Amino acid sequence: MHAKRMIPLAAAAAGVLGAVLRGLNLHTGYEEGTCLPIPGNLPQILLIALSVVVAIGMLAWSRAFAPQRGVSFERTFGCRTTGYKMLAAVTGLAMGVAGAAGLFTLVTGGIQSGFSSEGKQLLDFIPLVPLWLLAILTMVSFIMTASAQSRGSINEGGAFFTIIPMFWACFDLIITFKDNGASPFVSLYAFELFAAIALVFAFYAIAGFLYSTSNPARFVFTAAVGVFFSFTCVGGYLVCWLLGGSPVELGAEAMLRYVCFAAASVYLLANLVIATRSLVKEKYTA
Repeated sequence: MHAKRMIPLAAAAAGVLGAVLRGLNLHTGYEEGTCLPIPGNLPQILLIALSVVVAIGMLAWSRAFAPQRGVSFERTFGCRTTGYKMLAAVTGLAMGVAGAAGLFTLVTGGIQSGFSSEGKQLLDFIPLVPLWLLAILTMVSFIMTASAQSRGSINEGGAFFTIIPMFWACFDLIITFKDNGASPFVSLYAFELFAAIALVFAFYAIAGFLYSTSNPARFVFTAAVGVFFSFTCVGGYLVCWLLGGSPVELGAEAMLRYVCFAAASVYLLANLVIATRSLVKEKYTA
C-alpha cells in the first residue's frame, strides 16, 4: 500500500492513543474537589509529547501532496459508495440532533431561570444560539456535500454549504475560549481549543477547493490533526468514564458539543480516506 494512504489510519490510531492518555490524565491528574492539576502527571506529559510528534509528523507527511495543488474538488472527493453516503447521513444526523437538543436545553434553561434580572445569563446564552443553529445546518451540509460527491459534480448552491461546518467549528472555538479563557488551568481546555482550531482549518481547506486554488496538503494536514485532537478530547472523557470518572465533570452543553466533535471528526476522517486515495491515483493518472 502506498505510504500516503496510511495517513488516515495513522491519524485515527494516534487519536485512540491520545484518548487513552487523556482519559488517564483526567482520571489521575486533578485533585478531587478543587480540580487543581497535579504537577508531573505522566499521562499528561506523554500526551503533550504525542501531540507535538503528531503535529510535526503530519505536517511533514502531508507535504507529499504539495505538488498536486490546484486539483479539483470532484477529482479529490468524488465517491460513489453507498457506505460513505450512509456515514455522511449518520454523522450529519448526529450534528442535527445535538444542535436541536442544544437549542431545546438553552430555551428551557433560560425560561426556568428567567434569564436573570441582570441579564448575565442572557448574555451567556446568546453566543450558543448560532452555535446550535450552525450545528443543525452542518447536518444539511454533510448530506448535500455527500450527494454532490456521489454525483461527481457540485453546483454553486452545494459549494455554499461546504462553508457552514467551518463557521460551526469557529463558533465552538469562540465558546470554548469564552467559557475557559479566565481559567488558569490551561490543561483542562487546551486540547478542545486545538481540536476546534484544526476543525476550522480543515473545513476551510475543503471549501478552498471550490472558492480558491485547492491545497490538498493543507487539507490532509489539518484534517489529520483535527481527527487526532477530536478523538483525543471525546475519547478521553469516554476512557475516563470507563475508569470510574474524574473530578472534572462535563455539563449537558459540553456533552452535546462533544457529540458534534465526534460526528465532525468521523466525517473528516472518511473524507481524508477518500482524498488520500484519490490523490495517490491522481499522481499517476493525471
